[in-house]
Amino acid sequence: MTNRDSAGIYPQYMYESILKKATNQFDFKFKIRSTPFPPSHEVLERKAGTDSGTLIFLTATTFAMLMTTIAGHLVNERT
Repeated sequence: MTNRDSAGIYPQYMYESILKKATNQFDFKFKIRSTPFPPSHEVLERKAGTDSGTLIFLTATTFAMLMTTIAGHLVNERT
């Protein structure tokens, strides 16, 4: 069971098996349902406020800092 909801679904299978055995009704079904919560106001605001330009800028800045750090270590090691 690799489902992220398996911790909540697994007991359902146990309880269903116990009730089938206790009531001698082997066609007994114990049903559950998983309904996600709607997105919060903060998530919707964050989604509306971000654009691809911001993502590109942050990615470029990150790569520049990474390359600078690597080059700095190489120079320090060489000296």
